[in-house]
Parts: sequence; C-alpha cells; structure tokens
Amino acid sequence: MVTIVLLPGMDGSGTLFADFVSTLGSSLEIIVVSYPKEIALGYDGLEEIVRAQLPLGKPFFLLGESFSGPIAISLAAEKPDGLLGLILSCTFAKNPHPYFKPLKSLTRILPISSRFTMTCSPEIVRC
Repeated sequence: MVTIVLLPGMDGSGTLFADFVSTLGSSLEIIVVSYPKEIALGYDGLEEIVRAQLPLGKPFFLLGESFSGPIAISLAAEKPDGLLGLILSCTFAKNPHPYFKPLKSLTRILPISSRFTMTCSPEIVRC
C-alpha cells in the first residue's frame, strides 16, 4: 500500500486535512504530520520532525501545503528511499516576501499574542 505524508500549512496541526483524508478513504495509508505548538522552530527543526515520520521501506508521496512547501521540497531533494513523488499545494519554493528578511531579527523581541492566531471556522468559510 502506498503512503501519503501530509505536511500542514501555517496552523501546523494538520487538522485542516480532515475532509481530504476522509475523501481518500482506505485506498492509501495516510500520515498527517503535526508540528509542536509549545516551541518555535525554524524550517530546519521542522524538517527534522518530518524526516523522523517518513515511512521506512515503503513507497510514499510527500505533500507540502502552504508553509510546508519548502520543507517538502528540501526533503524531496534528499531523495529519501521510497519517495515516489512530491505534491505541492498552494505553496512557494522561495520566500515570497524577501524584502522582510532584514527585519527577521526583530521577531525575537516583538510581543506575540494569541489574538493574532489564525483560525478557520467552517461556519464562515469552507477550508
């Protein structure tokens, strides 16, 4: 059986894949990766989390959605055993806003509040 590894967007939970996973049914083995909420990690740290969850000795596809696209691209470039293909969904291959890069160091001192957390309500918009 082929496995599909789903990498989440900015929410990091993978819960937004629920409808997609139920539509796929039992024809594929599904691995939905979730990123830790309690620690802030960069792409390198998140890549390690994903790498540890890749199936060993099985054929699989890697799907990177939105924020996880660069992680999926990086992992696919390593050509892990069993990788059949890379699927990119609503994502980017490089920073879409490179002009903000000089301000990156400011993110360590900016106050972050949960009121800025993005949520998706099925009653308002279909995810």
